[in-house]
Amino acid sequence: MGNKSSELKIRCTPEEKNRIAKRAKSAGKNLSEFAREMLLKGKVVAAPQFSEMQQIGIKLLYQYANRFTYIGNFMKSRDGRLYTETQSLAKEIREVIEQFFKA
Repeated sequence: MGNKSSELKIRCTPEEKNRIAKRAKSAGKNLSEFAREMLLKGKVVAAPQFSEMQQIGIKLLYQYANRFTYIGNFMKSRDGRLYTETQSLAKEIREVIEQFFKA
């Protein structure tokens, strides 16, 4: 979709607005996204709900992505800490994989 600069207004009671906002929140959307999707498609597909463990896993993946960027910067500058950082990260990832996937 392009730049969303056009505005559409609707009138509703405060109760209706609260009900719509609750439905939007339960679908994982903000009010504008929810209303736009309902008006254009007639339905809203809820965002997937992640368990607490999945949320932790996702957070760890973001941290690992940052660490890999850090390692990439070491490689570009030919920094001697590259080997140590790579070994440390690999060990940490192995431990997390064991924790998540071993019963």
